[in-house]
Amino acid sequence: MALLSRLIQLACFALHVGAADAAEPPGPIIGKVEPGTRAQGQAHVTLLTALPWLSDWKGSRLEEIRLVEQKPDQTWPTGLPPAWWAKVVGPRGGTGYLAWDSTGSGRLLEFAFDAPLAVATPSAKVLAGVPALQQFPIPQIGGPPIASGCVPTAGASVLGFWIAHGQPQWRGDAGTHLLQDFARRLRSRLKMEPVPDKDGYTEDGLTLAGAMPQDLARAIQVDADAHQVPLASQWHRFNFDTLKSEIEAGRPCVASCTVRLPHKPHLSWGHEVAAVGWMQLDGSAFVGVSDNFYPTRTPDAVRWICASAFNSLITVRPATAGATKESITTAPSPLGISGG
Repeated sequence: MALLSRLIQLACFALHVGAADAAEPPGPIIGKVEPGTRAQGQAHVTLLTALPWLSDWKGSRLEEIRLVEQKPDQTWPTGLPPAWWAKVVGPRGGTGYLAWDSTGSGRLLEFAFDAPLAVATPSAKVLAGVPALQQFPIPQIGGPPIASGCVPTAGASVLGFWIAHGQPQWRGDAGTHLLQDFARRLRSRLKMEPVPDKDGYTEDGLTLAGAMPQDLARAIQVDADAHQVPLASQWHRFNFDTLKSEIEAGRPCVASCTVRLPHKPHLSWGHEVAAVGWMQLDGSAFVGVSDNFYPTRTPDAVRWICASAFNSLITVRPATAGATKESITTAPSPLGISGG
């Protein structure tokens, strides 16, 4: 049975910036901790802050280190193993988080720093100008509101990028809430699956909404054709080199992954995000994403996730002789519906 994933609306989380002092003692470790865990996590921080685009974060410390296991009765289990999770506090009080494997060498799984970062080096790049959109509730006639859903919300960020990069006609009849209108428009072209929130993804029990990533590729193509936008949308199984090539060519993608919630890491889902960057670090590949359920103080803060968490990719390219418009003849994504 295909994995049915779920999403949630923004509502509940933002990284908090406090007046932290680098000279303060290390933060607490929560729960059982294996020897060397803090040193392992701090080594990842040292490696990251040696990067030129993270040099302002040198001297960061870890707080609230804990071993995170997935909620045992999660309605749709993802099978993600336990991982170490910690808050990162920078020398100037900025915050972020870090996650690393709880077994073996403790490899880095994901991280984020809540700050505007220009990333353009031989080993990493982030594409600027991809507008961020958090999920939002959509009123329903005769019923409670429902989440916009990660699939159309991620797609809306990519549409918003192209509006400002040579395709203004894609705006169509969108109003003052441009990105939300794009998400609604794509949503109207998708078969959205309502998913009751039985696990606490949202703070108020908002009904979640999922859709097929392959159908998003079709919906983007239909919408582009309807607005005479000469672009071709295509679904692919995930390939890091393809993503890297698209970012280097100045084109964001939409990507499917299986990930934990940054602010509730005991919960996880199949999730659709706007892919805006790539990085190779210490022998591992990472994807930089604009996450539609990660509301930060910095709207365009990038969440970096190990490439092994991804399973599909939607490219949106100029419709040239070498580009194929989406017809979805490929096999379905192993995640099935993405709702997170």
